[in-house]
Amino acid sequence: MFRIMLFLVLLCAPVLARDNGQYNSVSPDVRAWFRAQKSPKTGALCCSEADGIYAEEDIRQGRYWTRWPGHDWQPVPEEVVIQNGNPHGAPVVWWYVERGETKIRCYAPGGGV
Repeated sequence: MFRIMLFLVLLCAPVLARDNGQYNSVSPDVRAWFRAQKSPKTGALCCSEADGIYAEEDIRQGRYWTRWPGHDWQPVPEEVVIQNGNPHGAPVVWWYVERGETKIRCYAPGGGV
């Protein structure tokens, strides 16, 4: 159990610095939703509301594409798309950098629940 907790802390630590207060005014229910989201790919937590960032969304040939401040459009891997609704309403992306490449950990399409 300790190793799992340590892994999650290390996994989320690099993105915690991105908290810019964008979700300070959301309801406790929405905050709880953010904190409960898990990657459909790995089953690991996406992290918290501080880590999810508003994104733009496009659908191209049946596939989600997204971009967020400071990043170009990129395709969303199908295996990271959260399918259980999004009470925030706007598309949200949880991202990280691995070996200099920006990757998407989780993606919640816009549109609400």
